[in-house]
Amino acid sequence: MENFKHRKIEVVFKSITGEVLGQNKYSETHVSSSGGGGYIDKHGGHVDAPQIHSKSVTNHEFWIRKQDGTEENVQLKGHDIPLRAGQIITLISAFTNEKRKPYYSVLVNHNAKKHWFINKANELNRFFCIDVFSGKSLVLAGGLWWGVAYLLSAEFGAIAAGIFLLYRLITKFPRMSRLEKELDAYLESLAQKAYAVDYSPQSTQN
Repeated sequence: MENFKHRKIEVVFKSITGEVLGQNKYSETHVSSSGGGGYIDKHGGHVDAPQIHSKSVTNHEFWIRKQDGTEENVQLKGHDIPLRAGQIITLISAFTNEKRKPYYSVLVNHNAKKHWFINKANELNRFFCIDVFSGKSLVLAGGLWWGVAYLLSAEFGAIAAGIFLLYRLITKFPRMSRLEKELDAYLESLAQKAYAVDYSPQSTQN
């Protein structure tokens, strides 16, 4: 499976194919609060009750038997993908040489002829810091401001730093947008290539 390259970062993709053996789905509810408070003094006051927020997250866990006969457990957080025992799937993961932890990216169901994106380009960009705002521009702008202010004046330093930051923003946003568009298209191409391979249940069993 070919890798995806962007500037100095190379995203490596690997895939496993196997038969779904069994699955389990369960929900987690996360409760949080916001607001509330107030005051009370000798003249009175008021107290506002906090607002309670709850969010349910579906977790999907299943086992697959790979083509070499070994079995692997897959856990997806926040995803509810329709699967049933006996179906053949391909699961594509992504990682980099610097960050070896793989992240599931695409799941292809060969029997249903459907695929789902588990982590799309914007999420992979955030995980691997392929092309993100790192704060380096602020450091460089600060150095530029100090240098120009030392040679000329603080006002010219601020102008130079502002122009530099504006330039970085103008070039950064289009590049990030282009990266995510190209990476999403690449993920789609990986799914289509997985469809092109004819898997049968017998080929996944020894």
